[in-house]
Amino acid sequence: MEDKFAKYLQLSNRLIIILVAFVAALLAVLYGLRLAFGLLDSMPWFRYLFILLILMMPTIVFITIFLIYFSRTRKHPAVFVRYLSWGLFSIALLCWTYFLVTDMITFFKTGSQEIGRYHSYSVIFLAGSVALIFIVGIIQAFSTPREKDWMEKRKDRLDTQ
Repeated sequence: MEDKFAKYLQLSNRLIIILVAFVAALLAVLYGLRLAFGLLDSMPWFRYLFILLILMMPTIVFITIFLIYFSRTRKHPAVFVRYLSWGLFSIALLCWTYFLVTDMITFFKTGSQEIGRYHSYSVIFLAGSVALIFIVGIIQAFSTPREKDWMEKRKDRLDTQ
């Protein structure tokens, strides 16, 4: 017969060690972040690099999302919806590229650290981009044939046997 006490003792020891290791890793990450953000005050070039990264973040995220949707639209069965989606995504990609270029020009001319001066952080533009993603997703979902649920698949499988 197995010794259950030894098993539970070993399991509880492992859980405690994992908890301590997790807390230690979390503290190390937080300390590293504290040191990294402390560099922002001591190195001015690092501050500008950080600001550039913050400026490019929404552009990178949305261009990536639009390119993924753009490539997935190739397989869409409805031709009208496919061309409509490509058109909307092309306009969105051009707008994001234009705003990225104008924001970079503004940053290198003024060096402003306030995100309110940049087009990429316009609330209306960000909300419009998110709305475009959802609207095109809904249009594509409504124009594809309905998928069979598990009950219909099971019924079809049983009918063929």
